[in-house]
Amino acid sequence: MLKLVEIAKAWIISENPTPQQKIIAEYRIGICDSCPKKAHNETINLHYCSECMCPLNRKIFSPLPGYEACPLSKWDK
Repeated sequence: MLKLVEIAKAWIISENPTPQQKIIAEYRIGICDSCPKKAHNETINLHYCSECMCPLNRKIFSPLPGYEACPLSKWDK
């Protein structure tokens, strides 16, 4: 999947996720919370992945399988 398409789909999903998508997102953010690549931009109060630079509040809704969505392959969902 093209990166731009993945990003667009993640943003769309994040606005109205299904119950299953919410469960996956909660699982993913739990992993991100302990990852050393999780960063915070205080100016705009945003957590992001310093590996891919994606905002985590959207990245966790990526439609790709977890091992493809996370640049470090830490997600298995």
